[in-house]
Amino acid sequence: MTPVTKMPHPPIASFPRTLWIYYLVALAEHPILTKSGTAATLNALQELAASSISPSPSANTTHDRALAYRKAAAMAAYGGLVAGPLGHVLYKWMEKVFHNRTGTGAAVGKLLFGNLVIAPIQSAVYLAAMAGIAGAGVRGVVGTVRGRLVSVLKLTWIVFPAVQIFALKYVRQELWMPFFNLVGFVFGTYINVTTKLAARRKALKKE
Repeated sequence: MTPVTKMPHPPIASFPRTLWIYYLVALAEHPILTKSGTAATLNALQELAASSISPSPSANTTHDRALAYRKAAAMAAYGGLVAGPLGHVLYKWMEKVFHNRTGTGAAVGKLLFGNLVIAPIQSAVYLAAMAGIAGAGVRGVVGTVRGRLVSVLKLTWIVFPAVQIFALKYVRQELWMPFFNLVGFVFGTYINVTTKLAARRKALKKE
């Protein structure tokens, strides 16, 4: 393994770029660990953002604030231990399937593979994790996945092909990762919010 060369302390103006270089080096040297850390951070922020956007009626109580932070910690654990490694494995799988294949056919094949194979797996695991962290039992987790998976996939199939095509045309390749992370963060926060609201409506109907 090639050692990472120490960099001098950068001036303030170049500090974000230097952080980005360090991140790319970490990604190359320790891909799973770096992806897991990124997923943990983004999933925790998604949960905190979703809790702020769709607070429960008693969100101002100390108990509910503590619960929101516990859920954020649980989502961080999910991101670090499940989502990050899972994404790494799935995209490595795709690379093996399309190894040494180039051209328009390969690009279309990767687009289909990502949306028809990877997206359903990641979406189902994400919905199951959210339901489990929210306190649902096995039936509740299965019910959430069954009830929400199709609608989440429909939205994914509408949004992400357009995002991928946009990135191919207008975003420099070295900026793809932050671009897709940003899109994934917004998309994940939206799914989190709508899932919370759906669970709240279901609970009110039972009452």
